[in-house]
Amino acid sequence: MQITDSKGRTQEEFLAEYDRTAYDRPSYTADNLLFADNGDGLAVLMIKRGGHPFLGEWAIPGGFVNPGECAEDAAKRELGEETGIEVDTEQLVTVSTPGRDPRGWTVSTCFMGLLPEPIAPAAGDDASDAKWFSIDYLASGDVYKLILKSGEEIATTELKLVRGADGKIDINRSEILARGGIAFDHAKIIIYAVESL
Repeated sequence: MQITDSKGRTQEEFLAEYDRTAYDRPSYTADNLLFADNGDGLAVLMIKRGGHPFLGEWAIPGGFVNPGECAEDAAKRELGEETGIEVDTEQLVTVSTPGRDPRGWTVSTCFMGLLPEPIAPAAGDDASDAKWFSIDYLASGDVYKLILKSGEEIATTELKLVRGADGKIDINRSEILARGGIAFDHAKIIIYAVESL
């Protein structure tokens, strides 16, 4: 006996009639937060974007998940393509804030890894450079300023962090006030990850 829905359709009949275009769909990306002890504290691996959007700004390594690919594999592939580094990471958080990518609705699963020391990156694919940046941030109430430094290179972002009742950052309700060289909403993701360590 086959189970039918309120219209008398079997699952096969329902799927044959189903309109896959009835709902908008986001693009799906996978991003990597790779941290290491640089001797003076915590450092994060960043890539310089070689294309639009945010051309020339610093971002965490990542990119679009290909059809038939899981997010874990996409994260590992993107990390290797953009930095030449191959390490295992673990899923940290999914970010789905509306408007986080000017190309359209984009949801990202972020992965995190922690190394005992930095591995020298080699920029590739759509990254024009890859570097380790020391991490510092200043707080004034709920307004934070994230400061990333690598030699003479400095990138800063000002953001307003919203916290839940548990004290953890609500990454989808926090907002970027001024990007200052850090692409997308990656400053929020970096601070979220640092507080998760």
